[in-house]
Amino acid sequence: MIIYYGANGISGEIGLPSVYIDNCTAEDLAELVASDFWRHRPQEQASLVTLIHLMDVDGNDLGIFEVRRDMRPVFTASALTSAG
Repeated sequence: MIIYYGANGISGEIGLPSVYIDNCTAEDLAELVASDFWRHRPQEQASLVTLIHLMDVDGNDLGIFEVRRDMRPVFTASALTSAG
């Protein structure tokens, strides 16, 4: 399955087995996406906070997550509430 996401406003995608996605929380997926995003940018230093928008996970928009880099390369996600 392909997950389509935005990371700090940059679109990307990552392929994962469906069984893996079925057993992850949205926060787990956001952390995985942030890790993959920065892994593909070795010339850049990962920011302290990465905004991850899980735009399409099996046809669902899972929302926006603030993913903090606690220790390199460990990431921790928390869902952001909607304004309005």
